[in-house]
Parts: sequence; C-alpha cells; structure tokens
Amino acid sequence: MAKQTTRAGMDVKEKMYLVLVLCFAAVLITVGAAFFIVRGLGSTTRQNDNTADSAATQEPLVADSSYDKNQNTIDTNKYSSTILEESADAGQSYVDETLFLGDSNTARMYRGGLHGNYCTKNNAIGSVGMAGKSLATFACVQFQGYSGYQTMAQAVALMQPRRVILTFGTNDLSSSYSASSFASDYAKGIKAVQDAYPSVDIIVNAIPPLGQQHSNQNLTQTQVDEYNKALVQMCQENDWKFLNSAEALKDASTGYAKSGYVAGDGIHLTEDGMDALFKYIRTHSYITEDDRPALTTIPTHTDDKDVSTGKDIVTDPSTTTATAKPQATKEPDAESGTTDGPDWADGTSGSYATATTDPEYTYWSEIIAPTCTEQGYTYYHCNEDSSKDYKSEYVNALGHDFQNGYCTRCGAQDPNAATQEPTQEPTATEAPAPDTPADSGTSGSGDTPDWASENSDSTPEA
Repeated sequence: MAKQTTRAGMDVKEKMYLVLVLCFAAVLITVGAAFFIVRGLGSTTRQNDNTADSAATQEPLVADSSYDKNQNTIDTNKYSSTILEESADAGQSYVDETLFLGDSNTARMYRGGLHGNYCTKNNAIGSVGMAGKSLATFACVQFQGYSGYQTMAQAVALMQPRRVILTFGTNDLSSSYSASSFASDYAKGIKAVQDAYPSVDIIVNAIPPLGQQHSNQNLTQTQVDEYNKALVQMCQENDWKFLNSAEALKDASTGYAKSGYVAGDGIHLTEDGMDALFKYIRTHSYITEDDRPALTTIPTHTDDKDVSTGKDIVTDPSTTTATAKPQATKEPDAESGTTDGPDWADGTSGSYATATTDPEYTYWSEIIAPTCTEQGYTYYHCNEDSSKDYKSEYVNALGHDFQNGYCTRCGAQDPNAATQEPTQEPTATEAPAPDTPADSGTSGSGDTPDWASENSDSTPEA
C-alpha cells in the first residue's frame, strides 16, 4: 500500500510539471506572435510615414526620355591641346595648392559631414545656388579683417593660388539660356579672375552629369552636354584648360551619372562621386612653372554667402558633424518671435510632424549667422538625401550698429548721418585692403595655405 501511495503522488507532480511547461510554452508563443505582429505594423506605419513625408517635401523625380548620349559628344582630337590628358597621380599636394571655385558641389567639398574631407576653407570657395554668369559680380566670400563680402575674383587675388579649378553651370541650366550665351557670360567671370590675379592658371571643370532621374524638371542631360561642349570651345579660344571630368562620372551605356555617384535628387555628388572626381583631378593634372610674385600674407577665409537661401553662411567647425536630425524648432517672427516652421531647403515652409530622430538618415549642421537685416538659423544637411535638408533654430537679425556714419558690421551707410564720401572699392586687379592695418612687415591676417610655395621664404613649401 505504501508503494502504491508513493507512485500515485509522483504521477500528480509529473502532471503539474507538464501543465507548467505547457503554460510556459503558450506564453512564449503568444509573446512571439505579438512581437512579430507589432513589428510588422510598425514597419508599415514607418513606411507610410516616410512615403507621405517624401511626397510632401520632395519634388517628383523626372527623366529625359528623349536624351541621346551621342548627340553632343566632345571631339577630343579637335581639342587635344585644351583638354587635360591623363597624367601620373599628382598627389594630395596638387589638390592642396589648387583653389576650387564653384556652386553647391564645391561647397560640399569642405563644409563638413559626408563631403568635408576633400578641401578646406584654405583652398575652396563654394556658393550654393550660384551660377557661372554671376562669377564676376556676386560678392560671396568673407575674410577676417575685411568688411563685407568679396567676389570670387577678389578672393583669388587675396588667396594667391597657383591654379583655380572652376565648376559652374548646373544653376545656369535653362531652356531659355543657350549654351553660347552661357559660355560667353561665364567667360566674363573667368576673365575677371584672371585680371585680378594674372599669374593664376585657369582650369574649367565640366558640369557634372545628372542622374537618370532627378528632382528638377528644368534640368536635362541634353543641355548639360551642350553646355560642356560650349565650355571646351570657350577654353580653347581663351587658352584655358578644360578638365573633362564628366567622362569619369558618366555611365558609358546611358550617358547619365554612374549609379551611386549622385544623391537621391540626381544632382549632387555623393561620396563615391567625389572620390571619383578627385582621383580624376589628380590624374589629369596641369602643372606649370610657378611665376607668381612673392606671396603676401593670406587672410583667413571665414564666411560664404549662398544664393539659394539668400542668407550669409557661416560654417562653425564645432557643429559640422554627422548627427541625428533634432526636433524642429519654430522660426521667430518680427513681433512674437515664433511662427510655424521649419523651412526646407527648397524654399517651402510649414510644420514637420515627424522631425524627431530618424535612424535612417544622418545630418551635418551648418550655422547660418544672423546679419544686420537677415535672420540666422541652423541648416541641417542630410547625408543620404538632400531633399531632406531643412532649416531650424532661428535667431533674430542683429540690426545695424552705426558709428561715424557707417555700420560697423556690414558697412551700410547711416541714413540719418551726414553724407560722407564712401570708401573707394578695390579695382579688379588688386586685393582689397583690410579694415585694420596689420603689424609692421605683414598685411591682413590668418594662416597661409599649402599652395604657398618656395617663392616666399616665409611660407611653407607646396
């Protein structure tokens, strides 16, 4: 009897353990099923949110179905003395002693984030949205010790490089603006650069190719090819060199930019595109005898002015790091200091409901300093998709600080002061004088970049 009682007790325990195991298994199955269901719904929600956001903020991509890649090819034999041929790799020193002038693709070479390791402010000036036809007249460069902005031609005279590589044309593209008119207007700006600093070597870079689909319906690869064909002719007529970098960026089978070489907008070069461009630059070098006069002290390049935003761009090195997109703030208005925001890079504005951190995108921030008459803000550049760029964190305009009849910040004349003779502007062939004379034996202020060569004992070798 004792043995049977014991056996019956063990059967009960076994049944209890079995029930517990089954319950535990049921709980695991329920939790697992719930996890996958919630994850699937969340993924669908995120996808719908991203699709809605993209539709609200990104221009629809367009394609040029009539494009013929063979229509406007450049005759390399005809222009063999103008087009730079392949050379041995000239190395980083060649890049360092070259001054790059251009639009947003040039700005991306040095303003931090994904595209910040190719140049520095010592050897690059880029103005977002700038057209080649504005090269002679648009004042967009600021130097320490100088009031107001200088034109790129004046900047070249101040920075005294061995050579310049100019990349303009994307912002000139228009069906109402012929290739010949573009080349003629662009040439005037290049001549202004040459007149400002006659010793500089001129290299005109090809307009980068577009993606097969791009966000601006006014741009066509057909016209890009037409413009580039006009540029090589312009260079030959003026004894300038043409850097045919488009041949390294184009897909030979389509005539458009190679896959992965342009961002989601089909216009701006990606890191892979930049890598290919700079390899081409180094392996198609143009090195002549350095006939520059003895170099003077080179002032520090501090600020740039962009065309597309109409604001004064001041890149703060401490902020140009890849970060997750922060919560958008509101733009202050003239009275209360707040309005709905933020503003997007394409000029539109309005609320952004999903401005919280998105792990799919990384950003680098650019401080846009306030001026006397314009608000400042932070410009967030998306590394993966430029259509996601936006502006936030606004700061009110500074207002003028008039002293002795002029504003100490921007040089504007005080309308309430007695009329005074304005300070004479520098001519196209001389560098503008700094506001405050430097110590004896020097002029201007700032560091001397790497292109300062053995012509001057006080500067490092190139």
